[in-house]
Amino acid sequence: MADFHHSLPPYGVEFGRRKTLQISVHPDGRVTVKAPLFLDRAAVDRAVEEKREWIGKKLDHFRSLPAPAYRPPLGQGSPVPFLGQLYPLHISEGKRFDALIEGGALRITLRKGTEPEASLPELLNRWYSARAAEEFPLAMKRCLPMCSSFLKEGPLLRIRTMRSRWGSCTGKGVVTLNTLLVKASPACIDYVLLHELCHTVHHNHGKGFYSLLESILPGWKDRKRELLEQAKCRHFI
Repeated sequence: MADFHHSLPPYGVEFGRRKTLQISVHPDGRVTVKAPLFLDRAAVDRAVEEKREWIGKKLDHFRSLPAPAYRPPLGQGSPVPFLGQLYPLHISEGKRFDALIEGGALRITLRKGTEPEASLPELLNRWYSARAAEEFPLAMKRCLPMCSSFLKEGPLLRIRTMRSRWGSCTGKGVVTLNTLLVKASPACIDYVLLHELCHTVHHNHGKGFYSLLESILPGWKDRKRELLEQAKCRHFI
């Protein structure tokens, strides 16, 4: 059994205009806290102490994970994930950067003289950002009818790259999705989005939250397992 009685690591506290206190445990062992302005530091410390066991479990989980697998540099023929499929990379020279899926491959054009190993990661991230801006609003259209019992209109949707989260939802109902989620299948994207939409009603992971998620997506556990497996094998995050 894991030992949850070790001392907590130092943690930073960020106070802001929010209604709830949020404790986050990161894969690198950091613990961060976001707190509403009406709480003082002593109250925050007490809340963190009450979550000692949960924090310990999260830290032990991250410590138990194997070291990240070696990622070979991107090059000709490298498999690139997009919407749950793998596309071999086809690199050619041209007048400007361009990327499109054609003939079962992701075809990228680089300017003459560009070093692929140095340039491809940034160029691919730009491509993923553009695709996420197209795909995530479509996911919102697919998911909103499933949430009609508690959502009359779609919340504000933001997209950004996050290091350790698939998505988030603020106390005001603003939903953010991780750009890299566009590498996952549409079913997995919908799972993450529905998870965050349920947070517009329940701002925690209590029984009410999971009851609501189960009612709109009975197979959510299978989709979560699929997402974690894809992420582990294809380096989503």
